[in-house]
Amino acid sequence: MSSQRTVRAGRKATVIAYLYVGFIAAVTAVRGMAGAHSDQTQAVLFFLSFPGSLLVTAFLILPLGALTDGSGAETVNPYGSMLYLVGGAALNVLIVFATVKAFRYLRIARRTDRTRP
Repeated sequence: MSSQRTVRAGRKATVIAYLYVGFIAAVTAVRGMAGAHSDQTQAVLFFLSFPGSLLVTAFLILPLGALTDGSGAETVNPYGSMLYLVGGAALNVLIVFATVKAFRYLRIARRTDRTRP
């Protein structure tokens, strides 16, 4: 009986993760189609994808820009923020998944350690 509840909880978590990443992607795409560059919506999106977007920017976007000599004058791309916002949201999902797995593993290890004589 508890395995059915766990499967449903896993499905709910998966649906919530898809909705979260899809929401960030949809709002960013709509912003790009509207031609918005810097506004309050972008600030909210950065807040919603905060730790992941910062990590994607620091460890992916900036090194790739340095390798490809991205210091030249470029035109402003309205979809430019989509990579690190959606990538950050996906990375946030992976961080939460890994944290939950680690806590479950530690809880099981603690339980088995208590049952030893």
